[in-house]
Amino acid sequence: MWYPRSKPSAWRRVRAGALLLALAVPLAAQEIYKSVDAQGNVVYSDRGANKNAPTTTLHVTEPDPSEVTRLAKQQQLMSAAERERQKEAALEERNRARSQQQHQAACEKARNNYYRMKDTPHLFQRDADGNRVYYTDEQADALREQARKAMLSACGS
Repeated sequence: MWYPRSKPSAWRRVRAGALLLALAVPLAAQEIYKSVDAQGNVVYSDRGANKNAPTTTLHVTEPDPSEVTRLAKQQQLMSAAERERQKEAALEERNRARSQQQHQAACEKARNNYYRMKDTPHLFQRDADGNRVYYTDEQADALREQARKAMLSACGS
């Protein structure tokens, strides 16, 4: 028996089992008790809620085997689709988390580069012999501005 998006409670399983048992009994009419519980659910049982409980006749018709097969196949397809949806949701969540980590790493790298350039009074690069070649103040300011723009681009505001 299918229950939407939740596991059946023990009570539902018992009621479903009793109903299946009633369906398995030959198609003769059966005397059973019908009552309503505190939550307003109708309950059929082979025992009355009290001594004076009225009986009800339950007529069970044999289900169509092709319909039973169709419903079972439909349930399998729905279960497979739900499992696939859960897998896709988990994969999407992992991808989103990975993307967010990459974004944070890029932001931190750009921020660190900007503050390193901002705090360094004389920026330089190494020539082919390994000697320092210092940038002019205008070149250094342009590099700092470029690093600031890269930080804003990577981190947002």
